[in-house]
Amino acid sequence: MPSVAAEAPLVVVVGATATGKTCLATALAAHLEGEMVNADSRQAFRDLAVGVNKPTPVECRGVPCHGLDWRGLGEPFTVADFVERAHRACDEIASRGRVAVVVGGTGLYVRALVDGFDFGGVAPGPEPRGAVQGGSAAVRAGALLRQRAPDLAARVDLRNPRRVARALELADAGARPGRGGRSRPALWVGIRVASDRLRRRIEERTARLVGPAWRQEVDDLLGRGIPEATLAAAAIGYREVLQWRAGEITLDEARARVARRTWRYARAQATWFRREPRIRWLEDDEMVAMLHQAVASLGLTPPGTR
Repeated sequence: MPSVAAEAPLVVVVGATATGKTCLATALAAHLEGEMVNADSRQAFRDLAVGVNKPTPVECRGVPCHGLDWRGLGEPFTVADFVERAHRACDEIASRGRVAVVVGGTGLYVRALVDGFDFGGVAPGPEPRGAVQGGSAAVRAGALLRQRAPDLAARVDLRNPRRVARALELADAGARPGRGGRSRPALWVGIRVASDRLRRRIEERTARLVGPAWRQEVDDLLGRGIPEATLAAAAIGYREVLQWRAGEITLDEARARVARRTWRYARAQATWFRREPRIRWLEDDEMVAMLHQAVASLGLTPPGTR
């Protein structure tokens, strides 16, 4: 087993949804005798699985994956909460002499972990800012954030109203990235997929996910007392599955709507990550070649692209 120092670099695998991040991270972690740390804000919900395409133990090929159960539906969970839990997980992984492979598409989570954020002790505000309401209020809030804290604005998806609202709270408290928070060395790897191919993958994945298993998950959550409004806002697709379940739209309509929303999200992720100069980008074909090489010595078949 390789010896890994406490401050050894993290391996960070990022990219838009459906590019194959989990697939590559699993193979790399297995090859490096490491463990994964999830940096996907939706897969962190302990209550959600099917709808957020959460990797299963079988798909992880026995590689431990931390951070798949760090938050509950309706419970406050900030970037600061993620950073605290992720640092703890990375420290524990290093103490076992293993490599931490951070994987996910929530860019702010990754940058906050790697660069160190001073959150100023700021808890989420009890009343959401206007940005959360979307529309023109969100546009104005984004402009205000760029003016007040351009360093924070460069690290936030300005199309995500809730993230803009949270960043404004941090700016009000004087919080800034790299100012006082713990940072960690990291080796960044990103996966890029041609737009037409990525859109086709999203459509195929959506057709596979939006069906009886997801509907059963929704039924189970409602049966446990989770409010429909909470579930609808939890992640892309739950609102549409609720509408399909209620007979308001057909299954085909649900799939089409989820695919469109996921595609818009993927484009926003790609734009966000393009601003990160440290990423060593792999094109899709190059990633596949690396993946096969990484797992060849393990006698594994690469898990399905995620």
